[in-house]
Amino acid sequence: MSGVYGDTASPVGRIPRPRATIGPQLSAAARSRPGAGWLSRDDRAALGLWAAAHAALLVLVWAAAWTFRAQQSHAPLTAAFEHWDASWFQNVAQFGYLGPHSMANSIGYLPGYPLAVAAAHVLLRNWVLAELAVSAIAGCFAVVSLARLAGGRRAVLYLLAMPAAIFLMVGYSECLFLAFAIPAWRAGSRGRWWTAGLLAAGAGLVRPDALFLIPALVIMALTGPAGSRVANAARASLGFAGPAAYELYLIAITGRPDAWLRAEKLGWGLHLRPPLQTLKTTWWAAFEHPFSAATAFEFQLELAAMATIIVAALAFGYRQRWAEATYCGLAALALGTSTWYAACPRTLLVLFPVCVALAALEAGRPWIRYAYFGVSLPIAVVLGLSYLAGQWAG
Repeated sequence: MSGVYGDTASPVGRIPRPRATIGPQLSAAARSRPGAGWLSRDDRAALGLWAAAHAALLVLVWAAAWTFRAQQSHAPLTAAFEHWDASWFQNVAQFGYLGPHSMANSIGYLPGYPLAVAAAHVLLRNWVLAELAVSAIAGCFAVVSLARLAGGRRAVLYLLAMPAAIFLMVGYSECLFLAFAIPAWRAGSRGRWWTAGLLAAGAGLVRPDALFLIPALVIMALTGPAGSRVANAARASLGFAGPAAYELYLIAITGRPDAWLRAEKLGWGLHLRPPLQTLKTTWWAAFEHPFSAATAFEFQLELAAMATIIVAALAFGYRQRWAEATYCGLAALALGTSTWYAACPRTLLVLFPVCVALAALEAGRPWIRYAYFGVSLPIAVVLGLSYLAGQWAG
């Protein structure tokens, strides 16, 4: 799926040719309808799915407030959103990185999302609502961009049914990252490389996953139409300006070129390990009973998500979709060489080419849809309730 999605190669089997290269192009008749030039039918359907996901979120919040408490009273509904990374982001938005009230090792969180939350707080005056508003608005851009990239709404449904989908709608940075990353990918696929590079730079200020995305865009440029490949790759490399700017900022305020890696190690115990050792440690945590059953289940999910990312990378590579293979492969490499697998389900959430591929493969194969939703949706509900009850960090 590098370059143009209109050819018939697919990660697994044959993908029917969409009506257009990347995303549906409105016909003249469609453009003549009121409002159709701004939002197509698939765009509106994608936004409808996004709204439905938030309705489901409210149901989960209500359920978590009552079902996970032994006391006679329920928990405040807003308290369901103030867990784990959401609290860290809120702290950074309020106090910065090195203030007297800043949490230790908060520089492990990139500044893009906290800055957006701080801007939203100017209007909303409530930190929880500001976080939810940023994710909700960013999600509108993300789902519409994904529908246009995939040439239909089905990819959005696959995204919103992922096991870790809860983190698209709460105070986490995945949705804002996708709001930059998917348009960057689509811009590159359409040959708009300056736009792709600028959007990728924005993504690089939101999540470290941009370090997988930007090389994939460079590969997309290098494997694209002949004649301007090197120039296009250079434009795509503009995306590195985002993470580079944050690195320079950290050096300026800490005096250490390894400040981010040090924060990851001190705050979460994550540091470089051989891949086999990482696998063994995660397997031990998942099946050798050193932790509670709930924690073991989380590590089992980490293993399953990592396996999915590796299979996706190999499948994309087999079908010579080099940009997608690079994106998924670098993610697997980074996650697979840490202390143990951490946040693999959330990383899978931002690997949007997987959703595009699943939506394309579904044509003529309804069993793919049934199998995916039959497995993913129950897990998504369990994980959503676990996060909202403060029992899972993602």
